[in-house]
Amino acid sequence: MKNEKNHETVKMKENDITKYKLGTIGNFMLLIFLIIVTGTGALTYYLIHTEKQNYDEQYKQLVSNIPENKMSEQEGEPATIANQIDMALSNVIASQTTNNENSSNDINKKVMNEELVVLYNGMILNTNKMDEVTLQYIDSNSADKDKYIITYYSYENYSFKESKLGTLSSQIYDGLVKIDNVGKIALSEDYDAIPREVKVINTIPSIVTENNMHLVDYDMIKTLVVDLDGNQEQEYILILADKKTGISKIILVDANGKKVADLVSIEKSKWDVATNVEYYLSISNVEVIDIDNDGIMEIVLEIPHATGNPTVSLLKYNNGELAGKTGIECSLINE
Repeated sequence: MKNEKNHETVKMKENDITKYKLGTIGNFMLLIFLIIVTGTGALTYYLIHTEKQNYDEQYKQLVSNIPENKMSEQEGEPATIANQIDMALSNVIASQTTNNENSSNDINKKVMNEELVVLYNGMILNTNKMDEVTLQYIDSNSADKDKYIITYYSYENYSFKESKLGTLSSQIYDGLVKIDNVGKIALSEDYDAIPREVKVINTIPSIVTENNMHLVDYDMIKTLVVDLDGNQEQEYILILADKKTGISKIILVDANGKKVADLVSIEKSKWDVATNVEYYLSISNVEVIDIDNDGIMEIVLEIPHATGNPTVSLLKYNNGELAGKTGIECSLINE
């Protein structure tokens, strides 16, 4: 009996110890929870209080900047403090919007360039007027050469290709280089240079043949169908070649099927007879692109020459008027 009582006494002590331990742990966890809640509340109060102080300070500054009895521009009556604050806040927002727009424009601007830079096969293309122009190399000795090391937006075959950083090429002629890492036509500004679809078909549209029956004699035909000036009417640029006569040409036809002009041509007698290679103008000689960002798509013609680089003929067709050089006769013979 005595042993049983001792055993029960020991067991009761163990239970008391266990309860004590559990109670201690519970109190410790409760203490930690209270500390976290109190700390979070204090931090939240601090943040709210600080934000309120900042708001009150801005409010005081706005109020202090409002002249007494300032007239409301819209109603012609003394403006209330609330109205003036609203006006001031509107001015701040407008200023911030303007600054953001200016920042966006600055991003699109060329480094050290005030005007649009246009490259054709990596050389500078002057687009100041619609004419046949000579491509220009970059003087590698010039201090301004680095201004052409910028991001270009490349176009080819009537669509946007990619944007890449242009790089100076190795020397081509004495002190002259061009820009590498760009497409056929490269623009220094990011805008939609192909605002309207350009379709390529292998036939002559019926509206064109109805007014120009002789065009069916050509055996190689490509037609670009495009609304050049955005007036909802499509023009036609025809690339024609006749293997019998050795004549090829590019012509422009208006929406009514009437020929506007022969743009460029070459005949067999003007081929390079020394190489015995036939040369026909082809679709690769033509690009259609809004090259000066005015919403009108220019016709860009590559004009081959016997030696050196080709020249580029720029033409703009707008509201029935064609600006640029027409009737260009190509020659691959040194004269």
